[in-house]
Amino acid sequence: IKAAAEMELKLQDNINVDEDITFLNYFKQWCEVYKRPNVSDITYKAYIHTQHKIEQFLSDKKLKDITSTTYQQILNSYSETHSQNTVDRFNIHIKSCVEMAVHEGYIKRNFCKFAKINAKNKGRDIETKFLEVEEYEHLIYETSKHPEYAPHAALYLIAKTGMRFSECLGVTVEDIDYETGTLSVNKAWNYTNNSGFMETKTKSSIREIPLDNDSLNFIKRLPKHADGRLLPNISNNTANKTLRRIVGREVRVHSLRHTYASYLIAHDIDLISISQVLGHENLNITLTVYAHQLSEQKSRNDEK
Repeated sequence: IKAAAEMELKLQDNINVDEDITFLNYFKQWCEVYKRPNVSDITYKAYIHTQHKIEQFLSDKKLKDITSTTYQQILNSYSETHSQNTVDRFNIHIKSCVEMAVHEGYIKRNFCKFAKINAKNKGRDIETKFLEVEEYEHLIYETSKHPEYAPHAALYLIAKTGMRFSECLGVTVEDIDYETGTLSVNKAWNYTNNSGFMETKTKSSIREIPLDNDSLNFIKRLPKHADGRLLPNISNNTANKTLRRIVGREVRVHSLRHTYASYLIAHDIDLISISQVLGHENLNITLTVYAHQLSEQKSRNDEK
């Protein structure tokens, strides 16, 4: 009677799903359909990494057999050996996939709903994500003197535009408009294996970035390259080493993107403009990432 009632409900909803599908196979299917066409190759690699973790933790366990307790135990175990950011990313991937599984009728409840993450390793300190104003301005000054050195050129351009590393390596001569003083971000470079141009991280990453005269003059001084790019092939590791040497402490290239944004916030540039120039998909991302800087801006606004 119970089985018949369940079947009648399914027939009414016109849902025909494979109840015995493993979570690993469902996740692979979800990635292929919803993620591969919509994210960059570099971002997609993160989803492949999550696939490997699912295989490690859940093996061939069926999607319908996973409980909230089982999932929480996995997160607890993963948090023992990995940073908060790594486990958060894993959880975000799983949660999005499971939401679709509920929507499609594979399962009735989202087992991720009440999941908590409390990793012992909280990841990099906030200090490593941002440069102080003096450090930031010193970096721009030092790198501006050596456009002939590819790592210096990359650091200068990222510091002055907030571009991602892959976007910076993908900029070509045609992307610079000297009349309007803008740089067009419309593609990226696959720097992991230097296999060529690729799409930007998201569609909203395609954008125009305003440049000042110093930046335009710097670009004019860059050496010419056969493929039309402003920069040759350089590794993220090389750029990081150069940055640490100039700044004198543990920071990364991506810190320049954060610093650029916080610098704009400190100079009271409106948040919509900042979100657009960074190429964020929506304003919520900007609000979340730069909540600390925005609280300082609120104090200034309160004074005004």
